[in-house]
Amino acid sequence: RFDGQVVRYAGQGGRPFRDGDRFLMEVPTQGREGQGRRTAEVALVVGSRRYQQYFERQARGDSTAFVRLPLLWHQEQQRWLHINTVFLGPDDADWQAHTATWNENCIFCHNTGPEPRARRTALRASEKAQFDSEVVDFGIACESCHGPGAEHVAALREPLRRYQQHFASAPAPGTVNPTRLDQERAVSVCGQCHGARLPNPLQRATEWFESGPSYRAGERLLEHVTPIQRDTPVQQGDPEQYALRFWDDGTARLSAYELQGVLASACYLKGPMTCQSCHSMHSGDPKGQLRPDLPGNQLCTQCHEAIGREVAAHTHHPVASSGSSCVECHMPKIVYGVLEIHRSHRIENPDPARDAAAARPHACTLCHTDRTLPWAAEHLRTWFGPDYRAPAERKDRADLALPDAIASLHAGDAAVRAVYAAALGRPTAAPAAQDTAVQRAHLAVAMGDGYPSIRWLAQRSLQQLEQRAPLGIGPLLAAIDSLDGPEARRRAVFATLDALAQRGPAVLQPPRTAALLGADLRLDLPAVVRLTDLQGRNLISIGE
Repeated sequence: RFDGQVVRYAGQGGRPFRDGDRFLMEVPTQGREGQGRRTAEVALVVGSRRYQQYFERQARGDSTAFVRLPLLWHQEQQRWLHINTVFLGPDDADWQAHTATWNENCIFCHNTGPEPRARRTALRASEKAQFDSEVVDFGIACESCHGPGAEHVAALREPLRRYQQHFASAPAPGTVNPTRLDQERAVSVCGQCHGARLPNPLQRATEWFESGPSYRAGERLLEHVTPIQRDTPVQQGDPEQYALRFWDDGTARLSAYELQGVLASACYLKGPMTCQSCHSMHSGDPKGQLRPDLPGNQLCTQCHEAIGREVAAHTHHPVASSGSSCVECHMPKIVYGVLEIHRSHRIENPDPARDAAAARPHACTLCHTDRTLPWAAEHLRTWFGPDYRAPAERKDRADLALPDAIASLHAGDAAVRAVYAAALGRPTAAPAAQDTAVQRAHLAVAMGDGYPSIRWLAQRSLQQLEQRAPLGIGPLLAAIDSLDGPEARRRAVFATLDALAQRGPAVLQPPRTAALLGADLRLDLPAVVRLTDLQGRNLISIGE
């Protein structure tokens, strides 16, 4: 919506507007001469369904680079956001903090046949690299998954040959069909982008930045790349940058690491699972592209047939509940990306002791937000045997007496807090629409978090709860950019807490579990502050 309205962030404003057919963005700058403003023209868009990022064209010598602008358009909310509020990082008033160059970053996965064509001299020099980049197609087109298509086009140029091929059982000449590949090569097709990676060997990096990745669909990806893991050595920059993208047990907590999850899953290591076991690229809902012929648990019970015949006997939950959903328990939503929390692709059993030791969210308490980790361990031990041990403490806090979701929302690191800020607003976290007093009180506090993406998720969860059982506080839950600055956020937090205490008793049921909330719906704020004091002091800054 390039309508000329000012978008504010960190005390400054940007203005997307149009001039005829040109799309422009006026943004603040910070230079040697002090604060200024400039106008950039949008030359390239990346993204579509979740949000759109915009790039301007910058001349570098006799070449061109595309550089990311600071405002993006959020499709679901139909509004502008500053890019600093979208990535998982603390407040940063620098409007240029997440400037990135498309030619050396986005080009690799958001296009077909990318060739950055970086200049060797620029790569060795201190000045900014120069590029003569080309792609076969902007966006993900046929050849990304089916391989180079020149041979296919030549073979089927004649109409009669195309008609014959339509009824043939053999694959079309000159193309790769991922569903016909062996397990490793089938997963490789998706993993070429859905798995952050480095060239194998690393010395091929120069080749990457000149002619692009060497992998082509149908080949074995691990012969070309090495997937990034928690312990992957960092060549330059922050030595913790890779470790921050994983939970302490090595499970990915950032999107675009789905390959790492699949390769660590027993369903892949000991079974026939591929990406196409669950996903269909040319059918189904674009939100997840899950196979429409296998709805719900059938994605899992196509292999686990015995469990499929007696779901409740396995899950100990009603069949229609989220507790009987395979993915809720074995692929929980613990992965941050594009201002959303996604499912982990490391298919595993929920284990409270493991998750406490790794300071990561636990599948059971993402739904049972009023329960503790020892409670979850006791039930799992009763149902599945003594291997399920009760955790003595969480790595990030010793006290396990509070509900895990509530304590994690305040005391966890930024990724933990983001996961639970989103979880507390889901229908699966509220057995009854009216029984949400605890969630609302603690989410109100999270609206004052020092990480804008956590504030956004907490605010969204409060809006979801308000829609299900209105308290009449919708105007208080204003857009995130109206909470510009700590004092504005503080006022919003206390106004929301006061409204909850004043209006809540007429609408909401008293909390079944106190969780620092009194029967009068007043929050024990000193106790909450003591939890926030347990937050890790290491700042997390994860761009995408």
